[in-house]
Amino acid sequence: MNLIVDLGNTQTKIAIFSDKELVKKFTFDKNAIREIKNVLQQFPGVKSSIISSVIEHDKELISFLKSKTHFVELNHTTSLPFAMAYKTPETLGKDRIAAVAGAVALYPKSPLLVIDAGTCIKYNYVTIADGFIGGAISPGIDMRYKALHAFTDKLPQLQKEDNFTIIIGTNTETSIKSGVQLGALFEVEGYIQNFKQQNKDGLVIATGGNLSFLVDGLKNSIFAAPNLILNGLNEILLHQHKI
Repeated sequence: MNLIVDLGNTQTKIAIFSDKELVKKFTFDKNAIREIKNVLQQFPGVKSSIISSVIEHDKELISFLKSKTHFVELNHTTSLPFAMAYKTPETLGKDRIAAVAGAVALYPKSPLLVIDAGTCIKYNYVTIADGFIGGAISPGIDMRYKALHAFTDKLPQLQKEDNFTIIIGTNTETSIKSGVQLGALFEVEGYIQNFKQQNKDGLVIATGGNLSFLVDGLKNSIFAAPNLILNGLNEILLHQHKI
């Protein structure tokens, strides 16, 4: 069995896999070393582990996992189950690497646009010939709301509203929500349309904390994969056993 640890900006996600099958998933606060120890006690069959972190994490966690499992810490030198054409892999976010690994495992013979809508909205492009070639990063929904409030004197701090559809705001609140939420959707639609124009047989896979927001709001056909990053990390860990 495999232990997957994904240390994100807001949460720690943990998963147990039996080969390629997701057995159990947990979500905790950041740097949840006590909880991770408890998970390993619940699943004594875990032999291998991988950690992906986009934050500064507790070194005690690394030492613990090394002592209990065959351990991999994802970084730019880790062997990957897909080709990499990105020019600066040492600067590439680990969440982007994992999302691409998960998408390629699902659709290994198709051009892909992999969208991760979380703290940031990340667009990742995969070609059949070159593998992962790059993409784009823009502010996520919450970040856009916070930026409008933080960098102006009078605009209020608002929160995401599900099923918001008003394009022309008639007051400050609806104007902000239109600019933030529908603006983000129009942005994503634009990337998808551009991708589809160049890749008629290409597939769009979406994941991330704002996945439901994209699925509900987009007119384009996308494949929703809520566990894409966890699956991708598991694929990377399985790949280590083959090399």
